[in-house]
Amino acid sequence: MKAVIMAGGEGTRLRPMTCNTPKPLVKLCGRPVSEYILELLAKHGCEKAVFTLRYLGEQIEQHFEKGEYDGVKLDFSYENQPLGTAGCVKNAAESFNLFEGDFIVISGDAMCDFDLRKALDFHKSNKAAATIITKRVDDPREYGLVISENGVVKGFSEKPSFTACVTDTANTGVYILSSQLLDLIPKDKMCDFAKDVFPLMLKKKMKLMAYEEQGYWCDIGDFDSYKKCQQDMLTGKVNCTIENNNSTAIYQGVRINQPCFIGQNVKIGVGTVVEAGSVICDNVTVGAGCKIHSSVILDGAFISDKSTCNMSVVCENARLEKGCSMFENSVAGAGCIIGEGGVICGDVKIWPEKSTQPHTAIQENLKYGAHINHRLGENGVDGETNADITPSFLAKLGSACAAAFSGKTLVACGSRRAAVALKACFCAGFSSAGSKIIDCGTASLPMLIYLSRILGAEGIVHIEAAEKTHITMLNKGGLPLTRVQERKLENGLAKGEYANARWEDFGEIRTFKNSALLYSGMLEGLADFTCRYNVRVNCNNPIVKSIFTPICNKISNPQGELLMININYSGTRAQLYVSADEKADYSKLITIAAADAMKKGFDVAVPMEFPSALERVGRELGKDVKRFFRCSNDNSDREAREIALSQPFLFDGAVLALEVLAIITAEYVTLGEYLRRLPEFICENRFIPIDVPPQKILNRLPNKNSGNGEGVILKRADSRVLLRSSRRGDGLFLFAEGCSAETARELCDEAEKAVRELLSDEKRRKQ
Repeated sequence: MKAVIMAGGEGTRLRPMTCNTPKPLVKLCGRPVSEYILELLAKHGCEKAVFTLRYLGEQIEQHFEKGEYDGVKLDFSYENQPLGTAGCVKNAAESFNLFEGDFIVISGDAMCDFDLRKALDFHKSNKAAATIITKRVDDPREYGLVISENGVVKGFSEKPSFTACVTDTANTGVYILSSQLLDLIPKDKMCDFAKDVFPLMLKKKMKLMAYEEQGYWCDIGDFDSYKKCQQDMLTGKVNCTIENNNSTAIYQGVRINQPCFIGQNVKIGVGTVVEAGSVICDNVTVGAGCKIHSSVILDGAFISDKSTCNMSVVCENARLEKGCSMFENSVAGAGCIIGEGGVICGDVKIWPEKSTQPHTAIQENLKYGAHINHRLGENGVDGETNADITPSFLAKLGSACAAAFSGKTLVACGSRRAAVALKACFCAGFSSAGSKIIDCGTASLPMLIYLSRILGAEGIVHIEAAEKTHITMLNKGGLPLTRVQERKLENGLAKGEYANARWEDFGEIRTFKNSALLYSGMLEGLADFTCRYNVRVNCNNPIVKSIFTPICNKISNPQGELLMININYSGTRAQLYVSADEKADYSKLITIAAADAMKKGFDVAVPMEFPSALERVGRELGKDVKRFFRCSNDNSDREAREIALSQPFLFDGAVLALEVLAIITAEYVTLGEYLRRLPEFICENRFIPIDVPPQKILNRLPNKNSGNGEGVILKRADSRVLLRSSRRGDGLFLFAEGCSAETARELCDEAEKAVRELLSDEKRRKQ
């Protein structure tokens, strides 16, 4: 058996630990992770292996300078340029002779104890061209997912959002490949297995199999998984050998709670407590009266008296002076010095060779800026004003947005002083990243969306601030962010790796002062009719109401029956109300506007959760209804998104209300008469908080249909309910529709009952 060990990655999410150390040499319980992988290969009969190297590759070759480990002969293949996961294998094949038989591809920086021999037998018995070893995971958003039936691969989903997770089988990056597959990989060109080779195999109808492993696997991608993996090793969850473990040694006056790992030549002072789950590597000195709780202390580190390390990582030769404290998920880089009495706050990372002043609390990364633990919601970020959402956070968010929005970006805010101040901080952060931004002043969200269409902007940011602040971040034309944009924002906020321009390269902050004039002019153009109703506006947003009220006065018939337009605070949705028997909610208004567009010969687009009754209207009119995702993962909804850009009524309550009133006025009918022409449908929407990964619920729902690309659908006769995850994965949205309110409510009740039963099952399984 031969193996290719991929070891060229930079391990950016493990910085600062990987600033000076390649990820395959990062230590787990005293030894590099790549040594555990070689032992696994040797155990299953591998005789030769080649490392594919790039980032700090010389260190790896030097570490294995004997050219052999545990009976496995080693070779090393360097990339002169990035070649991708498949390209580096092709590069290695040239010098390592992989052109005959089957071979294994495995990551040199992920811990696993897979039964490779059993997987190889599966591969051969199925006569597969390639076999992907998969593993079920709790949070699939950071993994490439494999969609398979009875072991046959049907498709892939690359790092989806929770809204698009309908499977939890992750691609572990461990493959068994036949040599014929090398013919599909171009030489000396960037090529990935997941993005290029495997999809090409499906297209060519080559046999691609998935083998689900029950063993242990941990992609050590961040510090949480790095620490957890070692705790799993200590508690026996990983089938591996932990060597040089002196944790049974007796230290006078020291309390050591098992399980933990203590390496060679470790000195621990009197009164120190080492809690279970801690890892202390070779040549470490820990002073008297210290507390080490579930932390990792790497070779040569020095921790002085009365210091505390709580769920933190101290890298090689770092020094904590007397009375220091490191809190959850903090990292002290190699060779850094934390001054006496210093406090490293949670999630803060100190880069190698940096020093801090004594008695100083470090609240921001000492290199790239602070880690902000804000998570993106459905359309942005929410939090308490000047507590969760502060001016400093807005500056950092601005820097992160500069990376997420590659084109022209607009920002505006509500009329309150807090919103204006926060907007100024956002613009400053955006500019500090070297990017240009256009400040549109005080404007409603629909006004900003309209301006984005005129100015050709790619990014939209709107800030509303009262007791709580809501920051809305949208794609061009008001569309939701794509998963690519979302990940750039998440990575920027999570890592604190913001672009920092030189003083002379700050981006320009332009101002645009005609927002209200342009927007009101557009509305006046739509209001070229006189309505049969006496129209009034109800909206708590002063900007929306001040602009829209004169427009409605213009189209009103003072002698007509009273019609109330209710618009939500953001200004994006509308309802029309004449009486209890003559009213139209947002879904009915969108259906009317979309039907009119189809009558004029256009296809239409709506969000995935919009009622399916619109398809019935489309079939009658001979036009298509396209659907775009809440979080587009693979650009498969591109056509729907393009169509949606020509439908401003989707994102603007005032435009929607005017278009519907113009339609019923042109057809000389009342609102109630037009509504009776539409298919009967009533909607019922709910949100169910969950405390387990959403796909564990969605996967197990009975009679589900997951072919829509986002969430799952439960059907019953002419009714249905769509269930999809929130962006944060902390709850499920239920969108039910039926021919009556009772039917929609019953279907929603049934779906909610099924979800709650599965939640109870998961809770019992954990107990």
